[in-house]
Amino acid sequence: MRKIYVLKSAVLFILITILSFQVFSQKAPMKYGKINIEDLKMTEYAYDTTAEAVILCDYGVFSPEHFEFTRTCRIKILKKDGSRWANKQINSYAKMKLKAAAYNLVDGEIEVTKMKSESVYEVFVEGNRVATKFSIPNVKEGTIIEFQYTYDGMPYEWRFQDVIPVKWSELRMYQNDYLKFQKNFFGFESLSINENGRWVGENMPAFRIEPFMNSYTNYLTKFEFAIRQIFVPGRILEEYGTSWEQVNKTLYDDRYVGKRLETNLYLNNTAKEIEETELPELDKAILAYDLVKSTLTWNEGERIFAYTPLNTVFNSKKNGSCAEINYILIALLDKLDIDVTPVLLSTRDNGLLSPIFPSINKMNYVVALLKINDKNYMLDATDKLAPFGLLPKRCINGEGITLVKENSQWVNLGTNLNSKEVFYSQLSLQNDGEIKGTVSQKLLNYAAFDFRKTYEEYTSQDEFIQNMESENNGLIINDYDIENIEDIYKPIVTKYDITLQNNANVIGEFMYLNPMIFEKMDNNPFKIEERKYPIDYIHPIEKTFILNLSIPDGYAIDQLPESFKASLPENKVSFLYSIKSSGQNIQLTYKFNVNTPNIYSSEYQMLKQFYDLIIKKHSEMIVLKKINS
Repeated sequence: MRKIYVLKSAVLFILITILSFQVFSQKAPMKYGKINIEDLKMTEYAYDTTAEAVILCDYGVFSPEHFEFTRTCRIKILKKDGSRWANKQINSYAKMKLKAAAYNLVDGEIEVTKMKSESVYEVFVEGNRVATKFSIPNVKEGTIIEFQYTYDGMPYEWRFQDVIPVKWSELRMYQNDYLKFQKNFFGFESLSINENGRWVGENMPAFRIEPFMNSYTNYLTKFEFAIRQIFVPGRILEEYGTSWEQVNKTLYDDRYVGKRLETNLYLNNTAKEIEETELPELDKAILAYDLVKSTLTWNEGERIFAYTPLNTVFNSKKNGSCAEINYILIALLDKLDIDVTPVLLSTRDNGLLSPIFPSINKMNYVVALLKINDKNYMLDATDKLAPFGLLPKRCINGEGITLVKENSQWVNLGTNLNSKEVFYSQLSLQNDGEIKGTVSQKLLNYAAFDFRKTYEEYTSQDEFIQNMESENNGLIINDYDIENIEDIYKPIVTKYDITLQNNANVIGEFMYLNPMIFEKMDNNPFKIEERKYPIDYIHPIEKTFILNLSIPDGYAIDQLPESFKASLPENKVSFLYSIKSSGQNIQLTYKFNVNTPNIYSSEYQMLKQFYDLIIKKHSEMIVLKKINS
């Protein structure tokens, strides 16, 4: 059990004995089980009539004299879809006392349905981290659900805002002479009460999740907390990291982190086999990476602590967490005398690390940073479909911090590796509007990685093709070939012999065809008028679509769209639409590039208008006219 997270019984005894009782002068905003019948009669929330549910009250209080935290939450279900809020998962670093109930109005009386113990279970226990999952019964439109839990320790996060509106959210946590903690504020909504140790958010709007954004939890109005120091009279009993350098030192000396990398004798034979290949350094690194990746399977555990000894994990040739797998990779590369450093980070779903808010608890992942021939490579050996140098998207999240003996550094986790797609089609338009021909596709880097991820979900190529046909109205795939699925170091190359129906309309002597057959954009993903948070494409994007189209005899080109190009300042995002004709042939080249994956919120309006231009261009038609014989 980790001492940096859990206070041992002796420490608790000292704290309980010496901490002065903190009197809460304000009345609690709610009491468990005391339901207002008017809330049960509510059919919609006045501040957001579209809401599926509303958090009526969320009340958290940290008791320093008992070093425990209690949360009581009450939610009104307004629509059928809101019933999902009855299923919850709570993460903590100690087991909790939990109770929950549903309240319904039946014949003018409040009916109470208490949650039973069989509806509660632990879905994940690792080290001393506990995830408790529970489901509240008898929930429907109009129900009020309520839950309350208590656990030893303090919370590491408190959300005043959520994806449904919050009527009242209150947190009480008081500093004292014996326990020091730091809080970090996130979000764009103001708190209605901001006192010393008491904070309230009132009538918080629902957070709207928008396309192309990092984890929405980065932008919710909330606090994140971290313990700094615990004192007893005359000395500091425990210091948790008052700076990132202190965090680095703590973790470097930790037996589950830095100390794990000190023993690598179990890799002697493996390293010797790689050395005997006498390959260049980069090729040895690739060989080591592929070996670890093929030997071990990621169990989807995200953490920086390797609780299982690395030799046990490696010799078992079975499963491991990201920490265990990547520490083994780092140890093997180090044994090969390759310049390698662990980088600790927070994944996208877990939120960003803050350079000014040191926190051990916020880090949940580790990758390897290599330097070979003055070039840096970031490696994560957990994904079998990721080639050397391609970092899974979950890791591309702001900055990470190096784990070294001293002078740790921040490392940018962004990638220059793009998602590249080249699409080429040679098609022939028939007199009846049917289209026949061949299309080919070449996918590289993240585009190839994403394709392989999608492809592995199907049981066969035939099932994959059938799904393509079902998702594209009028598409018939007569023959196909998909190359390099197994070889992740080669681009995906696909070739299809196709027939397209319902794409061209014949009206009298005219035929109308939209040339954006495979890439037409109908809707702007950016809909809100104002966006307060940045746009995040994750990685650069390069798409090229080339259409060669022959028109049928007996028709002539009556009208073609005009060529057009546009870009954001500094060419951050650009598109090119170039169309020309020669005789009975039409060629369209369309390119869409994202050169800068992160766009500031101040540039949102320009980007929104930019997409409007793309949609307008994609709607334009080729018009053909019958030639009089």
